[in-house]
Amino acid sequence: MDRVGIVAATFEGLSLAQLQELAREAEAAGVAALFLPEFMNDALANCQAVAQVTSRLTVGSWVANIYLRHPALCAQTAVTVADVSRGRFILGLGVSHRPIVEGVYQEKMERPRDFLRQYITTVRNAVTGKGYPGAPIQPRAATHAVPVYIAALALGTVELAGEIGDGVMLDLCPTSRLPKVRAALERGAAKAGRRASAVEVTAGLLACLGDDLDAARTAARAALARYGQLPFYNKLFDNSGFRQEAAALARGGAQAVSDRMVEELVLLGPPARCRARLAALRAAGVQLPVIRPVRVGEQTYAQAVRQVIEAFA
Repeated sequence: MDRVGIVAATFEGLSLAQLQELAREAEAAGVAALFLPEFMNDALANCQAVAQVTSRLTVGSWVANIYLRHPALCAQTAVTVADVSRGRFILGLGVSHRPIVEGVYQEKMERPRDFLRQYITTVRNAVTGKGYPGAPIQPRAATHAVPVYIAALALGTVELAGEIGDGVMLDLCPTSRLPKVRAALERGAAKAGRRASAVEVTAGLLACLGDDLDAARTAARAALARYGQLPFYNKLFDNSGFRQEAAALARGGAQAVSDRMVEELVLLGPPARCRARLAALRAAGVQLPVIRPVRVGEQTYAQAVRQVIEAFA
């Protein structure tokens, strides 16, 4: 059976009660995993809230910002969520974006990939019972395994996931880039003396659903333009064959998003059209597509999430 994950973001206007209701609907519909993103909210707290009202659904952070939590705190929160979910929890970790980390949260971002490696090592040691250096009371080890998935836009971070991750979280990655992703995973896995198949490949896709293709494209362009303002995503677009679009997006404006960019990065239009795109992504090596609902026209965000559940579960 093909598995699918869905993202639901409380910072898009969902109340906690709505999030839990959508989680129950997703579980009943057969969705494999619900991922909770983080921006001006707490992804791990949301994961716990979803775990408390479900029994089969995998819950995961998409993506917890490593600059917002001390790794010892992150580890103990992960242990709690893993216990509450009885082993249905994925800890997705990433470096976020410099404008957010330094501009919004006023934290210093230096050598982020090195910091990510160190952070994951510390978290792993804590959750597996190896302890935390210098603590007068050592943290409790997890009763259930806590798989760590690494958010990776750059190939160097994909390689890190191949070396130390249980999974890799790609995002807005066209199928044409996936051979480079696979090669990076294999390089990283070789460093650790393991197979790249040990790392689950997940990939986030924006979804703008509806029969009105013009409205769906308008929503898709606006969403991609927002991502294009962030340097890491802009570089991803540049490295994925959208060089002219990336350069124009750095200067601002949704009009810089080409039709080709929309078609390759977004699930667009009627569900049947989108399911064909998902099939191509799976054939290219993505094991768990993760669909990220986008409001189209006058939709509320809750309606967009529900539409994705109904279309892809």
